[in-house]
Amino acid sequence: MSGVTVSHKNNLGVVTLNNPTIHNALKKRDVEIIISTLSNWQGTKLNAILFTGTGTSFCSGLFLDEFDSKTWIKNPISLICEEIENCECPVICGLNGGAYGGAVEIALSCDFRVADHSISLAVPAASLGIHYEPSGLQRALNILGPSTTRRLFLLGETISVDTILKTDFVDFWVEGGETVLDKSKNLIDTLHNMAPLAVKGMKKTIAEILSNSLDQESAKKRIEECFNSSDHEEALLARKEKRLSKFKGY
Repeated sequence: MSGVTVSHKNNLGVVTLNNPTIHNALKKRDVEIIISTLSNWQGTKLNAILFTGTGTSFCSGLFLDEFDSKTWIKNPISLICEEIENCECPVICGLNGGAYGGAVEIALSCDFRVADHSISLAVPAASLGIHYEPSGLQRALNILGPSTTRRLFLLGETISVDTILKTDFVDFWVEGGETVLDKSKNLIDTLHNMAPLAVKGMKKTIAEILSNSLDQESAKKRIEECFNSSDHEEALLARKEKRLSKFKGY
């Protein structure tokens, strides 16, 4: 039985990590499902993808009893993160609880992270004799900063909310009587009201800039495509008529 459930409805893809008895640790079959699902969703008319979990933890990384790093062609967590970053639409991580091990990197690879003030992060890599992939460390440096990255990876500290608040890890905090799912759905609703072509284009350009791999010609084509799109015309007309835009994604 898989510890992952997936759904695709109303331009929203949802990946739910669903094995709370082991804090949603990812087994081999789970990794395969996540990677194949995200790959299959490429080219579909999704406006957003939500990653979340059940129980008290978001995820505790890989279920190490099923993985032997000596036989890896590529780190399974890195494969998941690359698929997330390659998603055309924004990916939201609804952190229903703490993130541990490779789950921290999964969360870092998403475009937005939503959490409440009970969240904590921990990566026991050094205590397990594991050297993280440079791509994972780069994600942490970009979002957490050098100090928190060193504390998390070199010292194996559990990073509490007080430190997380000083970083860019959480984009949206749950307040009052809200839940992480409520806040995530509000964010998804906002994305549904944006022009998909512009959102997807700018997501791609932002990712290229962050990875120092900006293709100026490709970015220029994305800009021109948006200016020449029917969605841009619709937005101008809706603004003139003082109504919400009805975007089609082209």
